[in-house]
Amino acid sequence: MSTKTLYAPPPSGSGTLEDSCTPVQLNFVIRHGTRNPTMKDITRISNTHSNLMAAYNENPSRSPAWLKGWKNPFPEETQAWLAEPGVRELIEIGHRLRARLSPLPVNYDASKFVFEHTWKIRTRQSAEAFAFGFFDGLQPVFYHSDPIGEDEVLRFYDNCPVFANQIEQNKTATIEHRNYRDSEQMHKNLAKFQTLSGFAEATQKDMEAAYAGCAFDVAVLNVFDQWCSLFDDEMLLSMDYFQDLKHFYRKSHGHALSYEIASPLLQNIFQTMKQRVDGDSNVEGYFRFAHAETILPLTSLLNVSYFDRHASDREGHFRAETPLKLALQRKFKSSELSPFAANIGFVLYECRNSGEKLKTFKVKALLNEREVVFDECKGQSLCPFEVVESIFRRWVYEFDFQEHCSLA
Repeated sequence: MSTKTLYAPPPSGSGTLEDSCTPVQLNFVIRHGTRNPTMKDITRISNTHSNLMAAYNENPSRSPAWLKGWKNPFPEETQAWLAEPGVRELIEIGHRLRARLSPLPVNYDASKFVFEHTWKIRTRQSAEAFAFGFFDGLQPVFYHSDPIGEDEVLRFYDNCPVFANQIEQNKTATIEHRNYRDSEQMHKNLAKFQTLSGFAEATQKDMEAAYAGCAFDVAVLNVFDQWCSLFDDEMLLSMDYFQDLKHFYRKSHGHALSYEIASPLLQNIFQTMKQRVDGDSNVEGYFRFAHAETILPLTSLLNVSYFDRHASDREGHFRAETPLKLALQRKFKSSELSPFAANIGFVLYECRNSGEKLKTFKVKALLNEREVVFDECKGQSLCPFEVVESIFRRWVYEFDFQEHCSLA
């Protein structure tokens, strides 16, 4: 279900750790949990239901029976809010990340724990749910949010005019996504959808709205036999690829600037880790709550996602004419990289060798609570801080956001 996929908790156990190392800081970026649909999705799902009901009324025998009794289950007043499954996701992630820092309960201290979120209410709600899990209950936590239009760290994509001009508002930047609507596979999908829905005149827009309905049915309501009944497995896999064609070019390696603009966030992460390494900070937990548009560029910047540029992609995985069998072999899958509640972060460890007074610092990177091993770390998940710092030196110390984002 692309970025509307439910979060998959990690396997039990967090891997082995050297006895000489102690975790001293968690530094994470976390996407909001499972949410209700936006007003746009609520409206288009309802409109498609009306279209399908018109066909149902003409010939009920050809249409799914559930259509007649269906009522939109998502109130307009809670559009895009964190849903109950999302609350649970964030509470549980809070529990698990706290366990990485300490096996004992932790109390909130503003000098030790930082919570930031974007101006969207679902990220504030996610931060609150996470804090409830992290601190084992309600505590008076301070949450910081930058005003609209001033958040270059978590909503960098909203504050880069060049990105807006060249990619976000430029239809040719995501031309492969648009062209896929006219692909042989999509025509095949639509023919099946028209049969399964009982609406012979169903359009591509109807099918896309129904796919959104299926995604929210599964994620929010745990329902599989209504909107999802209008798709078979092949159709679902194809629609997932259709969504990834957009995400790859707008939020990942399809265009360099799409992920390079995440540099201010990476700079912020390394700055706060470096302050702890240098003894200039006592922060033990730095948690930022944002969006898929934040997570996907960051995973690309860190090379934990599909890392070959499109120009060198000899298999052509990210083209409109790519056969589904080949598309399924792609490494970039937003459903795995940025599902609801996706998270990426670093655990900073203080290490001392036995008999030595000198301390060193090592870092473990985690994507969705699963260990990430960088090639430069020689197969080790726990890597010296200075090595990890050198891997991303270009983005942390050399990339100038204003220079790349200002229109000449």
